[in-house]
Amino acid sequence: MPGRLIEILEDEEIVEKIKKRLPYLFQLAELESSRAGKIGMEVGSIPEK
Repeated sequence: MPGRLIEILEDEEIVEKIKKRLPYLFQLAELESSRAGKIGMEVGSIPEK
């Protein structure tokens, strides 16, 4: 499996696609983890605390 990852990362076309999409994916992750405009790192719900 690790050999396949190296193949992917050596493919310039795939690397360019990843570079284009990374900012969007980080923005999406930020939106998913934010509440009231603040980014949180906590996992779980209030009753679990």
